[in-house]
Amino acid sequence: MFALANLAWEIVKANLNAGVRDDWPWRLTVLDASTCAAVVALLAGIVVTRTQLSQTMQPVLGWSGVKGRSSELAESLRTVSLVNAGGGRAVVRSVAYRIQASSASSGSAVIPSGWMSWGTAVGSLASLGLSWDDDYFMLHLGSGAAVPMTNVGREGMELLALGPKALENLSVLDIRIQVIDVLGDVYERDLQCIRPSSAAVRVRVV
Repeated sequence: MFALANLAWEIVKANLNAGVRDDWPWRLTVLDASTCAAVVALLAGIVVTRTQLSQTMQPVLGWSGVKGRSSELAESLRTVSLVNAGGGRAVVRSVAYRIQASSASSGSAVIPSGWMSWGTAVGSLASLGLSWDDDYFMLHLGSGAAVPMTNVGREGMELLALGPKALENLSVLDIRIQVIDVLGDVYERDLQCIRPSSAAVRVRVV
């Protein structure tokens, strides 16, 4: 911004009468016009290069939800996997979960509203009577983990597997993932793993 303002100042000065340019404040000069123009051109080149590099190295988070294919839960009816189909790496910054019980199973379950941590999500599922390894699997995806670079769902990172009881007791299960690329830009994706209209055998691919 300073370089642009200074360049504009010098251009205005150049169009003034010589006598006026010798008076204050027009005689003030920080950078002459040619030097300032070179600085502006350099900064513009840096911005354009960074934008092009960002587009080339941008991660593209994709996910799939399929029946079976879980390496963690034998009776999975919905297995959710995460992939990075973009041109650059994606490193996990944060992960949050949102859970709602089905009307038939809410009972005395203690489930916070809004987004929650992995530990709180596991506790919420336990309050619904769901058992780890028997009814569900949910990967503890921590900050700093790298998302696999592939566009094939079965080669992705298995985030979640839900058995029959889990699907019966849940009406909503969302996962929000934030990742950072090589330039430090942050990207976010919400995975709507379960919705009220979901059937146990239905497949969702995004």
